[in-house]
Amino acid sequence: MNIRPYRSAGWATILSGLLSIATLLTLILFFWLEAGSKEVHLWGPLSDICPIIQMVLLLVVARAVHRIQQLRAPGLSLTAAIVGAAGMLGVILLQALLRLQIIQFAQEVGPLTTVTGLVGVWLILVNYLARRQANLPSRLAWLGMAVGAAFVLEPVVLFAAGGAEYWRAFMSNYLLLAAGAIVFLVVYIGFPIWAIWLGRVLLTASPGEGTLPSRRLFLDRGAS
Repeated sequence: MNIRPYRSAGWATILSGLLSIATLLTLILFFWLEAGSKEVHLWGPLSDICPIIQMVLLLVVARAVHRIQQLRAPGLSLTAAIVGAAGMLGVILLQALLRLQIIQFAQEVGPLTTVTGLVGVWLILVNYLARRQANLPSRLAWLGMAVGAAFVLEPVVLFAAGGAEYWRAFMSNYLLLAAGAIVFLVVYIGFPIWAIWLGRVLLTASPGEGTLPSRRLFLDRGAS
């Protein structure tokens, strides 16, 4: 069994979780220190670049997870991988267009939340399969599905608010504000926890000389 791809995916997953935290922090710093300023910005560009790197890393994770799950659920695993890759590539493309100033934030945010929703569908599917196949801790799988649902709800909340241009109306609607806050917290707190946890599981999947722990990631000897 070649475990190197899964160790690489473990580190990629952990880094993607850390980049999710970095995205939130740089976004906060941008609105706090730079929004409305005509000086050269630092935190704004970083908040645009971090998701690009994060999604590149998640593509590595999606491939590794597909390899783990395809033997027992080839059809659903392939569907999850395709949907996830489409969402991740969509985020990369839209963030790159924003950074290159080809599109503006108001034009990007709607499509961005939509493709992020595809990443959420991927999270739901792969964690559902992980729980069904018992190749990940149950609590980790449930957390992943909850985070995926929050990703899916992001475009729903945005649409209900009337889009990015109607944020003032959104702020005055307490029901939407509460729903948005819950979704926001699950995404930006739940995802890093899930990613770092999954990364540690992948890194410890084969701690010895090709041996596996009692909670196996690869339940079929044919995994490679």
